Amino acid sequence: MKRLLPFKKWLAVFLILFNTLAFSKELPNILELKYDLTQNGESLGTVIEKFMIDELGNYHIESITKGVGLYALFGDRVLMSEGKITIEGLKPKRFEVHQGSNASKNAIVDFDWDNQILITQYKGSETKENIENKTQDLISYLYQFNYENFDEPIIEFVAATGKKYKKYQFRVVDKKAVLSLGNTSFETTSIQSIAEKDGKPETQIWLSNKLYKLPIRIRYQEKNGSTLEQNLVQTNIDLNAF
Repeated sequence: MKRLLPFKKWLAVFLILFNTLAFSKELPNILELKYDLTQNGESLGTVIEKFMIDELGNYHIESITKGVGLYALFGDRVLMSEGKITIEGLKPKRFEVHQGSNASKNAIVDFDWDNQILITQYKGSETKENIENKTQDLISYLYQFNYENFDEPIIEFVAATGKKYKKYQFRVVDKKAVLSLGNTSFETTSIQSIAEKDGKPETQIWLSNKLYKLPIRIRYQEKNGSTLEQNLVQTNIDLNAF
């Protein structure tokens, strides 16, 4: 004869399972994005991203930047993030950066959440730092916006880049900013970093209001004064992967 759980324990187990499933489905099981990448209006190449969630709530993100023309000589830049989907959003476990065949630019970051330690391997050395609960990496933070509260004046988190451990702070500029790309218009939430370069926001992002708060446009102000921009040109969403 099977022993049934007391109601309170059964309810607790149910709520844990329900919350896990509910939040894992906030983002689609499979998502593919393609961006055009430009620098000061000149084409640099494309960024292709694939986001996946498995049946256990583990996520995997791969972002590949492919250059065109002379930029193709540098090889593909690959960012990889994997971890868990939780009630609060993405919780990275491992982050990797690879630049073509140039191993000196590779970086591997492991998130030891049990001991609250970030372990970074870069240029042959290993560093360890204490990490905060709300820590992302250079690619996962863009998907974390889906879980953020935009009624707050400031959105902030810490992210591992492979080279450093940096705090990011964004302020909401406009919750109904209309962004036109070609013949398509998007209603977006426009945010920009508090950090600036040469009097301009270091990072500006336009997030879709109807598509999981995914970035439609990302604009970076580089150290040399040039502007790097990603614009979404294609999406492929699978809502029924499992």
